[in-house]
Amino acid sequence: MSEKPKVFPTSVNVGSNEVNLTEQQKIAAFNAEKEAATKEIYVSASSLDDTPQEHMTAVEQMQKRTAEQLLNRDTKGVVIHPELAEKGGSKVFKQPSPDVIEEQMRLRDEQLRKNQEATRIYHEQSEASMSQLNNPIKNMDNTNQVPVTSPTVTPPTVNNGDNHSKSPSSVDPYILEISQPNYNAPFDVIPLPSEGKVYRNRKANIRVAYMTTADENILTSPNLLESGEFLEILINRKILEPELRYKDLTIGDRNAIMIWLRATGYGEMYPVTLLDELSEPFETEVNLNDLKTKKLGAEPDENGYFDFILPITKTRLKFKLLTCGDVDNIDSMVEDDTLKNKIVNNATTYRLERMVVEVNGDGNKSNIREFVNSMRVGDAKAFNTYYANVESGIDLNINIGTPGGGSISTFLPLNFNFFWPNYSL
Repeated sequence: MSEKPKVFPTSVNVGSNEVNLTEQQKIAAFNAEKEAATKEIYVSASSLDDTPQEHMTAVEQMQKRTAEQLLNRDTKGVVIHPELAEKGGSKVFKQPSPDVIEEQMRLRDEQLRKNQEATRIYHEQSEASMSQLNNPIKNMDNTNQVPVTSPTVTPPTVNNGDNHSKSPSSVDPYILEISQPNYNAPFDVIPLPSEGKVYRNRKANIRVAYMTTADENILTSPNLLESGEFLEILINRKILEPELRYKDLTIGDRNAIMIWLRATGYGEMYPVTLLDELSEPFETEVNLNDLKTKKLGAEPDENGYFDFILPITKTRLKFKLLTCGDVDNIDSMVEDDTLKNKIVNNATTYRLERMVVEVNGDGNKSNIREFVNSMRVGDAKAFNTYYANVESGIDLNINIGTPGGGSISTFLPLNFNFFWPNYSL
């Protein structure tokens, strides 16, 4: 059998003059040999007449690059130019100038001050809220509110005066307190009809806590039911996503959360009273699990906006889906018009003003308002039709068999009994 190849040099295959060399002498000899080989590759090549020009150019570039690398290594101890890095993924360090460092420190200190101020305000509001909850006598409107002695009793009614357009949840400590979610509660992850494409966090699925008896105890308050705030409070309590609140939700996503809460809280069978072909009332049940989900009819841009060109005037619109906050504001504006005895219902134009975010690239609110009020009827109709096709949500159109053997197509009614089937108003 043949001998194994000699991979490592030994005293046998090393020149006799190298056997007794010291370690330092061996290293020096190796470096000299490496330098000679380098010159053979880079330097000697330039003196050969038969060397191709492309090879000569490559050799010159490699020589220049190597020299620059060595210079930077010896003088600065680090490669500071990306083009000199050995690998494309190498980290490049560049020492910032004193001005840049000073600006970064200023921005850091400014952000720290903002964080401290936000923390201070939060603690003040929290302490004020708890103080009022624990105080049986509160400062309130004598005509519209009643004392609150504990978080479980009837809360104060909503002010029906000039401040009706403001969200009570933003000013009433009691409402603020009972609207907070419990992040330790059992939850499930449910899909949104919009797939989160119209929100900043882009979450297609969100965490929603199950309804509990504590929710029912709080939300069966007659004052909350009459004020209409019970739905906002309930959904804010149940959504376990800090960056997403009731007013941020589209109508379709809100309905999906409502139906999920009802189905998991009281069961999927929802009793309703409908009218048959002869307009006679009859009672039946609807299986909430049979309702279909409608996805977005178009892809939004990175801001969650959609594009549409009006068919008559060829105006380019950019629009968004209305949120629950938008709808609340529209209702408040309509109510305000009623209180001022305005005989014209401006709900349609108010909706368009909220939906449209740009007209031919112009996002000025005053210009949008002026355009909406002068929009042609045909364009408005086409836009509303397209909006309905784009909007996602739960299809609440149902087909129900009647006692007489026929069937009716109707819209699923969502009333107070949707959440509290055993509660009587």
